[in-house]
Amino acid sequence: MNVKRINSVLREIERRVSSGGYFPIIGPVKGELLYVFTLLAQPLRVLELGTGIGYSGLQIARALKPGARIVTVDADKENADEAQANFRRAGVEELVTVIVDEAGRHLQIDNSLYDMIFMDIEKSRYLDLLEDCISRLRPNGILVADNVLWPELRRFRQTIMTHPQLTSSIIRIEDGVSLSVKKA
Repeated sequence: MNVKRINSVLREIERRVSSGGYFPIIGPVKGELLYVFTLLAQPLRVLELGTGIGYSGLQIARALKPGARIVTVDADKENADEAQANFRRAGVEELVTVIVDEAGRHLQIDNSLYDMIFMDIEKSRYLDLLEDCISRLRPNGILVADNVLWPELRRFRQTIMTHPQLTSSIIRIEDGVSLSVKKA
């Protein structure tokens, strides 16, 4: 894997976003945090709910060890196509399977277990899909969720902090990121 090539595509996406009128991304600060989480977890199988244009998937991909794979799901075909093009330009298309589907529907048909799940979908769906995400995590697997300080995610925050299967922390950086580890 060519990390320089991935970084080049990440910087290009950041420039396009900063010029305005482009798809929202988690950004470089939370992107680095996601990269570090991935380095620490060393997942072999990653599920990303909310592909967007591939920015967060690229942050995850650059931390993966050989043999690891990402499955990323987005309901918007146009976004998924752009993400696929970004993965190709970054040279990681062999590591990433892009699926065009609604996250909840995909979780209903995908019985795979994952070492890491990154959630960045419609915020109204976080709490609805939490149990499905937990059931798809291996013991000691991690669930990372973006934007958790948004007011509408108060119940989600309360639930992950008190869930009997999770040990969770909320990082108060920008609009928040949560990190939850599934208890063994």
